[in-house]
Amino acid sequence: MLSSVPASSEQRATLRRLRALSIVTLAAFLVVIGQLWYLQVLEGSRLGELANRNRIRVRPLAAQRGIVSDRNGVPLVDARPAFTVSVVPRELEDRQTVLATLSILLKIPYTELDRALAAAPPDSPWPVRVRRGLTFEEVIPLEERRAGLPGVTVALEPRRAYPSGRLAAHLLGYVREANQEQLREGRYRPGDLAGQSGIERMLDEFLRGRDGGEQVEVDVAGRPLRVLERRAPKPGADVTTTFDRRIQEAAERALGDAVGAVVVMDPRNGDLLALASAPAFDPALFTGAIERDEWLRLVRDPQHPLLNRAFRAYPPGSVFKLVVAAAALQEGLITPSDRLPCPASMQIGNRTLRNWTREDQGPIDIERAIARSCNTFFYRLGLKVGIDRIARYARAFGFGQATGIMLGDEKVGLLPTATRASLTRVWSPGDTANVAIGQGRVLVTPLQVARFMAAIANGGILWRPRLVQRVESAGDTVFSVAPEVTGHVALAPAVLAVLRRGLWAAVNGGGTASAARSPGLPVAGKTGTAQIIRDSDSAKGQDHAWFAGYAPADDPRIVVVVLVERGGTGGKIAAPIAGRIFREIFHSVTQAPERPA
Repeated sequence: MLSSVPASSEQRATLRRLRALSIVTLAAFLVVIGQLWYLQVLEGSRLGELANRNRIRVRPLAAQRGIVSDRNGVPLVDARPAFTVSVVPRELEDRQTVLATLSILLKIPYTELDRALAAAPPDSPWPVRVRRGLTFEEVIPLEERRAGLPGVTVALEPRRAYPSGRLAAHLLGYVREANQEQLREGRYRPGDLAGQSGIERMLDEFLRGRDGGEQVEVDVAGRPLRVLERRAPKPGADVTTTFDRRIQEAAERALGDAVGAVVVMDPRNGDLLALASAPAFDPALFTGAIERDEWLRLVRDPQHPLLNRAFRAYPPGSVFKLVVAAAALQEGLITPSDRLPCPASMQIGNRTLRNWTREDQGPIDIERAIARSCNTFFYRLGLKVGIDRIARYARAFGFGQATGIMLGDEKVGLLPTATRASLTRVWSPGDTANVAIGQGRVLVTPLQVARFMAAIANGGILWRPRLVQRVESAGDTVFSVAPEVTGHVALAPAVLAVLRRGLWAAVNGGGTASAARSPGLPVAGKTGTAQIIRDSDSAKGQDHAWFAGYAPADDPRIVVVVLVERGGTGGKIAAPIAGRIFREIFHSVTQAPERPA
């Protein structure tokens, strides 16, 4: 029988070491298993995202904004390539150092860069554009430091270009980075360009297109290896306007250094052929990062170059006499053969009202009164018509209300009535007489005057001013605007004939608008001189100068309205400008605009 032999102490020690090693090995294995489970299950998605962040870059591809052309297809606004510097918020390792370096290299205030990035979440993968419109020479210093600027990218993007500089600046408008109000709409990301005025704003949804993007795989140094996914940008739609660049150039050239506005309209359909406002601004200033000093210079300029004077309200002066004449003739308060005195002055109550000339012209008929713009004649006629009836006819001609132009931001003007009299005093006959010659509390815009003159020229039709013909994308028309009649002025043909003869005589029969005459071209028109409160430091040159007319007088195809702020008299200042425009349109341009098919 065998008996068990007790294990030696050495064997027991060996067993203990084996058990301890097994336990340690098992524990280590469990730790590894636990760590793998933690990494794969609990942290898998987060770590995968971090890996992709290091491996994959999101690169936006900016869409090219659509081209804006005149009625003949001549580009007024297009796009040119330029460099854009962007910062990807989630790739910034040392935000403060990177922004400080960019501030020095790009000459941008640090606070401006910090404010631009603050508009995006810190973990956003989308680049935030911090400087647009850079040249190759301007990005060289940045490229030399790119290795030390993680999160900074440089891309070639289309930049808005205005090949004609300031031409039609108020019509075309300008683009700038989306403001806070536009960002709240949810259609823009920080750094996106958006139209801020003019056609650029009105048709921004069509013009801006749709940005694309790329997912790019990069190596550990951030160098691109391959494109994983690409969505091509969709270019913006192209816009064809009603404007004629040659006529726009003629209008701005004739206006010169004067402060004012010119509107050229086709009375047959309401097409705007030119709309000039001076002084103007350069829209290209806003496509990049406008310097603070430049912006302050624009907004503090006493001549307000950002203001569209074609939409601003002014006293119309003697141009408004046509409304009074139309009302009096239509209501039977005067006939074409009736004569009223035209003295140098007249008394109304305790007020002495004067004519613009000191000579007594004797009794004259209404055609001569229009041609010679006799104030005292129209004082009397205005009292016959009455303020409420004057206002009613003025409203029928489109005054006191928006024209409906798509640009918006236009003033509606003011039409006083007896019930709208000042709260401090009762409406008086002297107030009515003053309104009858376009003074006092009546205010109109140059655009309203153009539509008013077009109605006289075309037989009483009020057109909605049209400035866009169509919007096209990839050869298809996605938006169009047809000529639209918004009203008719119920005047007898005989009344319109009297008004037209008076307007013809004002230019060709020794009237106040003779400076608008053009050899071989019958022009009809009316001048206006709107007196305003004079500045204490100047006693002269404070009146607004007006001209409103059309040509050819026997077959109207063009209406021209000229306003010169504080320019002087309409006959000496505005009429010659209109004459130059008529001559350039009909003698320099081979063919005047025809009615669209």
